Amino acid sequence: MTDVLNEMTKPLRMSETEQKVRYGLGSAAAAAAIFAPLSYKWKGVLAAMAAEVLLTAIYGDSPVKHMMNA
Repeated sequence: MTDVLNEMTKPLRMSETEQKVRYGLGSAAAAAAIFAPLSYKWKGVLAAMAAEVLLTAIYGDSPVKHMMNA
């Protein structure tokens, strides 16, 4: 049964390259939110972006592919 579910969700999963790019962007956004001399508003925006990008990379779901198939 899991093979069937894996095949059904395969087109919505991200490639390994996209996952690595998301890890890099999320890490850069998190580092900027922590170390850059920005206002708290921008630190919050960068932290939210870092969390979203890193979580999508960890779980492997591509939100862009979900939006295109909807």
